[in-house]
Amino acid sequence: MNVTDPIRQASVVSTGQVRIRPDHLASSWRPMAWWLLASRHWTGPRPINAYVIEHRDGLVLFDTGQDRASVTDPGYFPGGTTGFLYGRLARFEIGPQQTLSAGLGRLGYAAGDVKTAVVSHLHQDHIGGLAELGQADIVVSQAEWNTLSSPLPEIRGLMTRHIDLPGLRWRRIEPEPTDNPGLARSGHVTTCSVTAAWSCCHARAHPRLDVAADTPAGPAAAADGR
Repeated sequence: MNVTDPIRQASVVSTGQVRIRPDHLASSWRPMAWWLLASRHWTGPRPINAYVIEHRDGLVLFDTGQDRASVTDPGYFPGGTTGFLYGRLARFEIGPQQTLSAGLGRLGYAAGDVKTAVVSHLHQDHIGGLAELGQADIVVSQAEWNTLSSPLPEIRGLMTRHIDLPGLRWRRIEPEPTDNPGLARSGHVTTCSVTAAWSCCHARAHPRLDVAADTPAGPAAAADGR
C-alpha cells in the first residue's frame, strides 16, 4: 500500500445470506407484481455484506447489512398484505455470529469505534446495523432520504421505523461531480478523505457506491449498493 494512502485496509463483514426471486436478480419482461406473486423459484444464497474501511481519520462503514431481528422478531416486518409481500420477496438466513457487531469484533473493533457510515440506500439489507451506530455520522444522499416521505414507503421497501431511529446523527448530502478516473462520474461526496461515488443507477434503480482512497493511487475498495 502507498504510504500516503489514507486507507490502511478495507474488509468485508457478512451479515447473513438472502435468497431472492430470479426476476429480482435480472430484469425480465414480467411486471414485478406478476413474478412476486407467481414465482415458485428462489436464487441460491447471496451474501449480505457491509464494508469496513480502516482510515487514518477513523473507521468508516459502507452500508450496515441486515438486522438479525428480521429472522428472530415476528414483529420486525409490517403486517397484513404488505408483510405477505415482504415474505414473497426474500428469505434470510442470519446466524447469531452474523450481526454487524460480531463481524466488527472479528476485525478487532466494536460498533462504537465507527466514525462514519455511508448508506447507499435505505432498503432493509443496507440499514440493519443502524441501531448499533448511535455514535457515528450516518451519511445518505438527500434524494434517497426524501423517498421516506413519498407515499406508501413500506410497499417500496422502506421501513421508516427501522431507519429514522432516535439519536442517530444523519448527514444528508448532495453528491457533486468528480474528476477521479477511478470512480463513476455522476457524483461524489468526500467523507474524511474517503470518496464515495454515486453512479446513475443499476438494474433496479438503486444507486451504486464505489469507495476509494482520495489519492492518485485509485480505488482501495469497491462495493455495489444493490
